[in-house]
Amino acid sequence: MKIRAKRNSNRFFVSSKPMRRILLATSLVVLVRVAPAQEAPTHASGADNYPTGQEIFRPPMADQTRPGDHVRYGGSQLDFGLALPLAVYTSEGPTSSWQIGFLGGITAGFASAQTVLRLKAADFHAGIPLAYRHGKWSTRVEFYHVSSHLGSDYSSSATVPPFSYSREVLEDLVSYDFSKHFRIYGGPGLLVRTHPHLGRWMFQAGSEWFPRQLSTPLARFYLADDFQTREEVAWQTSISIEPGIQFTTHKEQPVARLEAWFYSGQELFGQLYYRRERVLGAQLSFTLGTEIKSLVTHRH
Repeated sequence: MKIRAKRNSNRFFVSSKPMRRILLATSLVVLVRVAPAQEAPTHASGADNYPTGQEIFRPPMADQTRPGDHVRYGGSQLDFGLALPLAVYTSEGPTSSWQIGFLGGITAGFASAQTVLRLKAADFHAGIPLAYRHGKWSTRVEFYHVSSHLGSDYSSSATVPPFSYSREVLEDLVSYDFSKHFRIYGGPGLLVRTHPHLGRWMFQAGSEWFPRQLSTPLARFYLADDFQTREEVAWQTSISIEPGIQFTTHKEQPVARLEAWFYSGQELFGQLYYRRERVLGAQLSFTLGTEIKSLVTHRH
């Protein structure tokens, strides 16, 4: 698939079915995103860093495999991501809360060659997360499906043999907030079904640090890291490190992040899982949280 911009013209020509699917999914997500957001309630959890809004478990910031709203550049590659988090049912209490939701997302990577962008690969994610929080402890159990598809032009030019890549994963992460400035997390994952047949176990851990001295009412400097090891690649470790700035509203609601990122490990797209890469780049992420508030909320 090639995207060429003609001179004296504002039109782009798209000639691949995967790219048309990406554009369709992008349009649907954007239509939902522009819906007006409701005012989120305040939790009384007993923890000074309880997430604002209806977010029970904060997704790891340095996890590059997680779908999210971002534009990422590094290693002559440009990636775009879109995510649609939905909260279906939320139960809120004075010291604990739990929530069940849905997360859909797409990440597309484009390899650049002079003035031509070639679709390298696109990964699709659909999952059902169940989150629980009690004080400074929180956990998220998620069952999700992910499939990966190579761009036709990229697969032919790079002599990469195409194959069917899909999996269903059961994952559990547990997080502990020492304060609103520092937290750690970790947990295992199990590939319930995988094609092609690969090792089934994986483990993830990381931390996030917001130095108190480098925080302002509307911006906070942070350093996040994420480590993942998977049986499918003989337990080799993938490392992601992100120093950056998180921008917030006057109510301390995160809205965006501007970050540098260093990554060393498996290629991020499933079709290329057997390759390893080392990338230094920059990323702009939007962290608007759950755009459509919980369809059902029970307070007790």
